[in-house]
Amino acid sequence: MKGKVKLKKFLRASEDRSFLLLCHHNADPDSLGSAIAFAIYLKSTGVERVKIGVAQSVSSYAKRLLSLSPVPVERNPPVEEDVVVIFDTSSLEQLEPIEVREGRTLVVIDHHVEKEKPIRADIRVVDSSRTSTAEIVWELLKYLGVYNETAVRALLAGIITDTANFRFANTKTFKAVSEMLEHFPIQLGEISQLVAPVSDENIDQAKKMAVLKACQRLEVKKFRKYIIAVSRVSAYEALACKVFLNLGADVAIVGSEKNGVRISARAREALVKRGLHLGRIMEGVGPVIQGSGGGHPGAAGANGQANLEEGVKTILKEIERFLKNMEG
Repeated sequence: MKGKVKLKKFLRASEDRSFLLLCHHNADPDSLGSAIAFAIYLKSTGVERVKIGVAQSVSSYAKRLLSLSPVPVERNPPVEEDVVVIFDTSSLEQLEPIEVREGRTLVVIDHHVEKEKPIRADIRVVDSSRTSTAEIVWELLKYLGVYNETAVRALLAGIITDTANFRFANTKTFKAVSEMLEHFPIQLGEISQLVAPVSDENIDQAKKMAVLKACQRLEVKKFRKYIIAVSRVSAYEALACKVFLNLGADVAIVGSEKNGVRISARAREALVKRGLHLGRIMEGVGPVIQGSGGGHPGAAGANGQANLEEGVKTILKEIERFLKNMEG
């Protein structure tokens, strides 16, 4: 794994430095769990000044992980620390409104395919063959000789959610999970409970309304034998996408123009296995909506400032191009 030797040498000489561990927008269990596990490592080595920062918010699926953190978790913190470690993204846009200024040592730990213009990091530990950033952090902890049950719980939460309960797992995923469970007899059912969404009656009501409005505004586009569902909502775009897939769509695209532009997309596993990669498509959509995008082959998103309609058109064009080439 590239970068781990350089990172180890740097960390050995960093006991007196301060660390800020950053998670992307709407921090998911993979991003937050990885940051928590890394914070546990840093505290075990004697680093005293450590905190975790999240851009904008923590996802409902990750909120229970906050109880595992040994350090403060702050929303949109000012960047005052000596070292900034970014988890699960290689895009500064995914960290807005947090501003990472020059003069800090920058470390990126990520499993996504690197963008054309990635963050200019001093140390990069990136492996796109991994299905989650949590797997990379596990490999780092092994390399650094640190085994901690709470850290493993946080990492398992990231792996389970990023692989959609192992539906998108590969041999490296199962090897990592097996190693974790050999060290600590954790029941995976406990981890599933840990990442169950934290909700309340008002949020549940808002989700229902968002899904119903998404259905009301649904446009069904058919390309040969494939069905693409397109809609707009003001919130819960990813949830609406999942509903459309459950209703029979092969690909779902849902956008929002509330407080900027957000687009979420999901695809069936069968198309992912044939080579569809929504994350790469979203990377190309980022500039169109004056922002950035990325994600996984079957689940991806983009955030920007304007041009929702053009962004959706770009996604549709790329998906139709893929389907045309796939069918021959």
